[in-house]
Amino acid sequence: MKIHLVGGFLGSGKTTAIANACQQLKQQSLKVGVITNDQGQYLVDSEFLHGKGISSEQVIGGCFCCNYDQLDEQIQRMKASTSPDVIFAESVGSCTDLVATVLKPLRKFRGQEMEGMTLSCFVDARMLMMHSNNRRLPFSADTTYIWEKQIEEARLIVVNKIDLINSSDLPAFKQEVTAKCPDKKFLFQNSLHEGSVRGWLNELEANENSGKLPSLDIDYNKYGNGEAELAWLDEQITIKTSDGTATKLALDFIEGLNSSIKRNGLTIGHLKLMITSNDKQRKISFTTMSSSGAETNELKSFFGDSNELQLTVNARVQTAPEVLRGLLEVELGLLRTANTIISEENIAFFRPGFPTPTHRITS
Repeated sequence: MKIHLVGGFLGSGKTTAIANACQQLKQQSLKVGVITNDQGQYLVDSEFLHGKGISSEQVIGGCFCCNYDQLDEQIQRMKASTSPDVIFAESVGSCTDLVATVLKPLRKFRGQEMEGMTLSCFVDARMLMMHSNNRRLPFSADTTYIWEKQIEEARLIVVNKIDLINSSDLPAFKQEVTAKCPDKKFLFQNSLHEGSVRGWLNELEANENSGKLPSLDIDYNKYGNGEAELAWLDEQITIKTSDGTATKLALDFIEGLNSSIKRNGLTIGHLKLMITSNDKQRKISFTTMSSSGAETNELKSFFGDSNELQLTVNARVQTAPEVLRGLLEVELGLLRTANTIISEENIAFFRPGFPTPTHRITS
């Protein structure tokens, strides 16, 4: 069994890449599994993977490092139930220090059971370009510190979403990034492209980044402060109408919430929503780099008219949790009419707790 630990900041496209990698491996008759991770409990990404027929488990209520025992339990459960050839373990996007707190403990306690372990870090190409040009990232200094440390500790860096930057800028960008960090392996990837994902899988198969990675020199106070500046909001929403407008109302809500967050000058780590209606399902995502409205017309056509629709909402935004919850309540309030019933379940909004790893191996 091989375990590929996948890190990288919120909104960097880890789940999409993992899902497409799993599909390719399944075509090779390999058994695959994914362990997702989040501070919350009701995860859009888990629904997304399930909808694609990919075996998955969750580590919830904290990052892998703070919930190492839960991660180990899920690995053993997956091993017993499906005996996968490959497991992708996707760390929550606000987590770093994975070498000392996850990779090395796995090697120490479970190394004999595994053929290999790797670590990849995903980064949004547009964010890396900003950083390379000495432009301030849209996050606070302490949250940016997490982003920087994620890149620092990994040897394999997947620069994702290259299709969203100007192609004429790409050659110089590649040259600049690789020259600054000659000790790292950079893959420039569009995770919607089969060939790009195949390149990543080839690197993982070669195991080139599985050598003795050094543990990070990290300031846990800055790390904890950076996480605490992000608000988490999760909930499930049902919209019922009598005139077939549930799809329109849901899309109005999604666009309204994204616009409201940005209009208030707040930075989105990610805003993920799973839409389920008419026996169909679709995931939609926004980051601070996203433009709004691109998918609305296509989604209207995909779902068609509907009298009932479910939404799972995962929002990670740099603000206070009660502010984020207030913005969502306002947008839902705009949808309420005599012909519309809106119900909310499993509501949670909070700041992540201070990171306290179960193990930390620095040698």
